[in-house]
Amino acid sequence: MTKEIIYPGADAWQWKEQTPFAQTVAVNDQVFISGQPALDSTGAVLNPGDIAAQTRNVFENMQQRLAEAGLGLSDLIRLNTYYVFNGDDADATRYWEDMTRVRLEYLHDPGPAATAVRIKGMPYAGQLIQIDGVAIRGESSRNRRRIMPDGSWDWSIPVPLSQGWKVGNRIFIGGQISADEKGSSVHVGDLEAQTRNVYRYIGSVLSHAGASFKDVVHIKVCFKYNSRDPATGMAFAKRIMEISKQLVGQSAPALTAFGVDLLYPGLDLEIDAMAIVAADRQTLSPADPGGQYQPEVFSHGVRAAGEIYVAGQTALNSDGRPLSAGDFSAQCKVVFARVDKVLSAAGASLADVVKLNLFIVGADDEVENSFHRLSRIWADMCPDGHPAMTVVRVHELAKPGLLIQADCIAMK
Repeated sequence: MTKEIIYPGADAWQWKEQTPFAQTVAVNDQVFISGQPALDSTGAVLNPGDIAAQTRNVFENMQQRLAEAGLGLSDLIRLNTYYVFNGDDADATRYWEDMTRVRLEYLHDPGPAATAVRIKGMPYAGQLIQIDGVAIRGESSRNRRRIMPDGSWDWSIPVPLSQGWKVGNRIFIGGQISADEKGSSVHVGDLEAQTRNVYRYIGSVLSHAGASFKDVVHIKVCFKYNSRDPATGMAFAKRIMEISKQLVGQSAPALTAFGVDLLYPGLDLEIDAMAIVAADRQTLSPADPGGQYQPEVFSHGVRAAGEIYVAGQTALNSDGRPLSAGDFSAQCKVVFARVDKVLSAAGASLADVVKLNLFIVGADDEVENSFHRLSRIWADMCPDGHPAMTVVRVHELAKPGLLIQADCIAMK
């Protein structure tokens, strides 16, 4: 395995304070691009409040990061878009379409498997969008296969995005929602029906790629925040995971969940997934892992074909209560230590992380400082680890009182 940090040019955007995170990390045939924001070389936000201008700036940054790796936007296999919109749900689709018309200037046909969710905010005030991605290079890029099952849902405007891609033994599954072929929400008001419909779409992508749920290594659940299932009274996060464990069987994938707003009015969740068809699959059970919000059927992590997927780690005690309530720095240390414990069960460490995803909760005036603190904590705990990184502010995490969640991909 060859891991390479690809350094950006001197005029590339930067955070306001130095961080230990790389913008681009290449490992074998995969290139991981950090969340690209609309910032300049001093960390100042460009075009505050202008979603079209910021989207264009973000894609220019993405294009430059790929060029530095000898690639282009056509090599993207996965795209994650996090955007901020605080208006009415009825206006959210129009906002997404305005943003996506800019994205269409850059996206190739066929495009990547994609997930796009509305979040609470970004590290810096005025940021409206952040996009990260995974690109494939070499023989893998030339031999990948697009997965577009008949009968899948579709977007409200024509886009070249893909439901999934198969690259060797890996299947990248884009965010699946409970919508129809015209992009309209279905099963509105019925959380269980929406969840089952989403998993049906995931299963269809897997089947068309020659795989099944037993091959899934990671599931990312984006749930409608601050909502409860009227049929059961359970919070959406808990209810979705209860339904999920019925549908994934005993495959024990890693799972990450966080609270967002969704694209179309009436949607309760969006789920994307990663699968690897490999005989050497290993579920990771670290010693004394601490509490978790995920049901026991889900793993702390999964290793397959040399890749390690760590589930969302939080500072949750075994009794379901948060540790160090109200103390962001203390929770950060717990979370990063737990990620390290999971990795150690696979003979790896924080230094082997190639992509780190951070989901934080906090008030408007706390988030920037929280991001800089977590950067310093990571640097102290892992001075030799420089993964690609995405950090966004979500509406809520799966349990009240949690301030940060981290998941990651590592290679060993």
